Amino acid sequence: MENEKIKKLHVHKRNPQDAFLGNDILINPKDFPDVVLRDILEIHHSDSDNSRLLLQVTTVTGEFQQKDTISIEHSIASSFHLKPYNNVVVKKVDPKAVALDLVELLFKDQYFSRSDFWRLRDSLSNTCAYLNMKLEAYDMRAQVYELWSKGERVTCGVINSDTRVVFRSSTSVVQIFIQMSSEMWDFDLYGDLYIEKAVDGFLTDLFAKWKEQNCLHDVTIVLFSRTFYEAQYIEEFPVFMRDCLQVDYMGRFYEDFYRIIIQNERYEDWTTTIKKLRKCINQYQDYVLKYHERPGEKIPKAYNSTAAQGNFLETLNMTLNLFEKYYFDRNFDRTGKVAVVITPGPGVFEVDRQLTNITKQRTIDCGVGSDLVCMGEQPLHAAPLFKFHSKSQKSDLEVGDDYNIPHWMNHSFYISKHQIEARLQGSFVPRIKPPPEIVSFNFIIFLYLIFSLSP
Repeated sequence: MENEKIKKLHVHKRNPQDAFLGNDILINPKDFPDVVLRDILEIHHSDSDNSRLLLQVTTVTGEFQQKDTISIEHSIASSFHLKPYNNVVVKKVDPKAVALDLVELLFKDQYFSRSDFWRLRDSLSNTCAYLNMKLEAYDMRAQVYELWSKGERVTCGVINSDTRVVFRSSTSVVQIFIQMSSEMWDFDLYGDLYIEKAVDGFLTDLFAKWKEQNCLHDVTIVLFSRTFYEAQYIEEFPVFMRDCLQVDYMGRFYEDFYRIIIQNERYEDWTTTIKKLRKCINQYQDYVLKYHERPGEKIPKAYNSTAAQGNFLETLNMTLNLFEKYYFDRNFDRTGKVAVVITPGPGVFEVDRQLTNITKQRTIDCGVGSDLVCMGEQPLHAAPLFKFHSKSQKSDLEVGDDYNIPHWMNHSFYISKHQIEARLQGSFVPRIKPPPEIVSFNFIIFLYLIFSLSP
């Protein structure tokens, strides 16, 4: 093309104390008379179209006098496989043609307020960004983690007013809750216990991802469950136990249990924590069901609830009780508050309407990220799904069920290694499994239609 120029590539070491050597790219103004400040240049080798680098001109002075030569900072040239002393193609490009749709910034060991995010975002407007680029503005440091343009990942681009900037903290406060409902001791379709799927699967993969990204979160791990008792009257319980009991909308006596495994710990390697977690989970059910047993005292039979009837919203509100007081004794090297709930169910919960509204409002007000990770199979309906309690449960009136989809929380379904291997092998796993009788009947009808339509 007409505006393409062939230049020899040199590299230079960055020197923050030197205004001249602190630039990413240095050009000779005589070689680029049409280039002004803040223009975008595309650099690549003529025999390689994959590693195209975009850099913004931040200085145009006569200090760089080398003819037919450009100089790029050493680490940038190395990242984009640009070889020094070789010829490169340099072209001025339109910023709109290389505009980015999404930019993910990663930061660590800092506290950012919402105004800090806005100031950093404003300083990036109309600038060029590339992968692993170090950013610093207003004493805030960040690194470019991912770049997206036109639905695809790219290595560089221009941030304009329409670009969405997402901030990712690798040092945040994370609370992980594991629901120890009755399904935890059941097997999934691939023969794995849901306990194994949660601990050896999801948590192991999560901790490995944290280690790969050098994350150092403040982590708290809590086991929680709801225990029901087979009793009709409060008098059936010992006196010392009655203050611990509550009654649900169906008149059942229950008690909520919580056990803290890890509290506000920062580890680079979570292998020992996984071992401790396995040991506590294996002892959890007996510990909870026999918690009130004493010699000479008769206690009604206890059993764990299902995931749908558990204390899911109560657990989220415990997190909000802590996070809404974030301004007390604030930690200035931590940013972000996340609550992760791991459940063996498919994401369906029977909840109280009033408690749902309170939890939703508190979550939005506190700015807490609530993530629900389901170990169960994905249902055919929308999930997560809240089923509200029917207030006329004990009456003779027939009232239809009332459902709600909580859009204010994130959810996902964990896929085990067995499922991934099955997909890689190309085997089809249907989400609907009709009975064999229906399959045989449909196959007979299919054969009848084939032979009846044949000439």
